[in-house]
Amino acid sequence: MISKFLQLAMVAAGAALALGSVTACSDDATATAPITSNPVTTTSMYSTQPSSAAKSPAMTASGDPQSVTTETETGSATGSRATGSALPATAPNPSTGVPSSFPGPGGQEIDAKGQAYLAALKRQNVTFMGDTDNSVALTMAEYVCSERRKGTDPVTVRAFVTASVGPGTNNVAEANAKADKVIKAADTYYC
Repeated sequence: MISKFLQLAMVAAGAALALGSVTACSDDATATAPITSNPVTTTSMYSTQPSSAAKSPAMTASGDPQSVTTETETGSATGSRATGSALPATAPNPSTGVPSSFPGPGGQEIDAKGQAYLAALKRQNVTFMGDTDNSVALTMAEYVCSERRKGTDPVTVRAFVTASVGPGTNNVAEANAKADKVIKAADTYYC
């Protein structure tokens, strides 16, 4: 009886050792080692720091040090700002107009139901952040009506509309209230 118990214990110990060695072999810690010994370097496209080589004095033919002026220190030879030291302006040109064949606000007239929907939003003081031409408001009306026709879950529609009005609000409750007003105005005047 004791010999059978010892045999069973030896088989269990052997299985545990085999399982332990298989588990140890599956360790992939060395898989993240670098393939080459070449160091990786990165550079920044918008560097504002002049290089140390540009600041050091240069030697003239006679061996006297001479100060080197770089573009990053003084701008350029004409005194203007160095190219690449500032990001370009991103505001659109206000004199640019929308082509007459372009669909949507600014390109085509807004129909009566669109006007009624926009008037309802204005009465309720509902605005979309950055929507100067009402394109976002009209897109939300189109979205609400389209999703109603498809039978989309109202919670999904409300979440999408809440996300579109959210940037112009101070808190979640205000965003939810605005979203409800947009959906109701779309259902009443636009759909």
